[in-house]
Amino acid sequence: MKLDPVALLETLVAFDTRNDEDVKATRKCPEYINSFLSDFGFHTEIIESEGYSTSFARQGHGGFKILFLAHFDVVPFGEGWNSDPLKLKIDGDRAYGRGVCDDKGNIVSLILLAEKLAESDFPCTVMIAASGDEEIGGRNGAGVLREYLVKQGLFPDYVVIADGSGQQIIHRRRNIVPTFIKVKERKEMIKGKRETVRIETEIFGSDTRHSAYLRFGVDRHAMIAASKYLDLHPYAVVETVRGAFLKSNVVPDWVEMDVIHPDESGSELAYDASLTDLMRSLLAVSQLAFPTKHSDKGKNICPNILSKENDLWTLYVDIRAMTNDAEAVKAAFQEALKGLVDIFSLQVHAGIGYVDCDPDSHLIRATRWALEKEGIPYRIIEGFGGSDSRYFAGEGVDLFDFGPVGDNVHGANEWVSIKSIKENAEVFHTLIDVLIRKPGSL
Repeated sequence: MKLDPVALLETLVAFDTRNDEDVKATRKCPEYINSFLSDFGFHTEIIESEGYSTSFARQGHGGFKILFLAHFDVVPFGEGWNSDPLKLKIDGDRAYGRGVCDDKGNIVSLILLAEKLAESDFPCTVMIAASGDEEIGGRNGAGVLREYLVKQGLFPDYVVIADGSGQQIIHRRRNIVPTFIKVKERKEMIKGKRETVRIETEIFGSDTRHSAYLRFGVDRHAMIAASKYLDLHPYAVVETVRGAFLKSNVVPDWVEMDVIHPDESGSELAYDASLTDLMRSLLAVSQLAFPTKHSDKGKNICPNILSKENDLWTLYVDIRAMTNDAEAVKAAFQEALKGLVDIFSLQVHAGIGYVDCDPDSHLIRATRWALEKEGIPYRIIEGFGGSDSRYFAGEGVDLFDFGPVGDNVHGANEWVSIKSIKENAEVFHTLIDVLIRKPGSL
């Protein structure tokens, strides 16, 4: 009896695999994935690191080694859903729920691939894995998996990162350069009148809140818009800021500032001079200049999380750019903030690195052939967000990212095309066949 992709996706979505700094996804989801892979003749195991789990399975030997890697963890729900994010909702070909596109629909494709491989006898090693911490960086998932494969002599010749959308071949991705700015609270008094200003994020043509997907010029980031408000009101000061701060790579849906407009007829009110300076500086921060390779998606500088502990404010800035030079980025921050903000500390991390693979590689040529055989239109593009591909890039391995048709990644009402999930399993199976039959140039 053939597997039902909708039933598989329904069960996967029902697993609450939200990941943030305080909550970790359990082993139940990877164990469920492995139960199918084991039934289809794969040797399976769970790889654990610091409480994070990765489903891993392998089958066959000889010839080349190919790894298909997805992830089962998802981002927090956020607001604006029209249905329960943990219950699959079907509307025609669309399935709605948290993680259906990013990335549980891809996992269904890989389970369907395993079902097809049970009927094949390919002379190669096929590995399927699903990590549990991609949404928070991947260090204990893809990072640990990479080291495991090296130690076991299983490092792949080809890697397909099943973490993309639109059935497009993604061969480039920007680096994530995590940045933390800290300032100390500095209370001062002013006579004035208080106003609460609420600003909402607006994304053209989509409900996504993934910060890598922003296209500045047509999209509005609530924190940067709040800075623009202060630019338009140069004498206003800030009491406090709150917002829908969810996760490092998620743009807040909304931000509220309690501001005070100077007025001698008003009350004597306290405000935070350091917070005021920090919020004013975000316009300058969003225009940071530092050396980077060209990116089709531009350079994204997104102040996504503002938090306070005791008297210390921390601003997390999510940077996406084709650079690994953290020192150059730090110098750009120092230049932009000089004279504007009294910085307590500034930390800029280099990230894992950017991905820039040859679109004419043997793997991508084989994938193009497979897509054309299955009658699926495609493009070879640069992707928006980061993925686990950065842990394997630069190792002399052919790789690309790929995924089903869908939208609203990291936003409300995330959806995926059921038809494309099934099509992708066929593409992956055909890809392996092509690689076996045409080991040289295509």
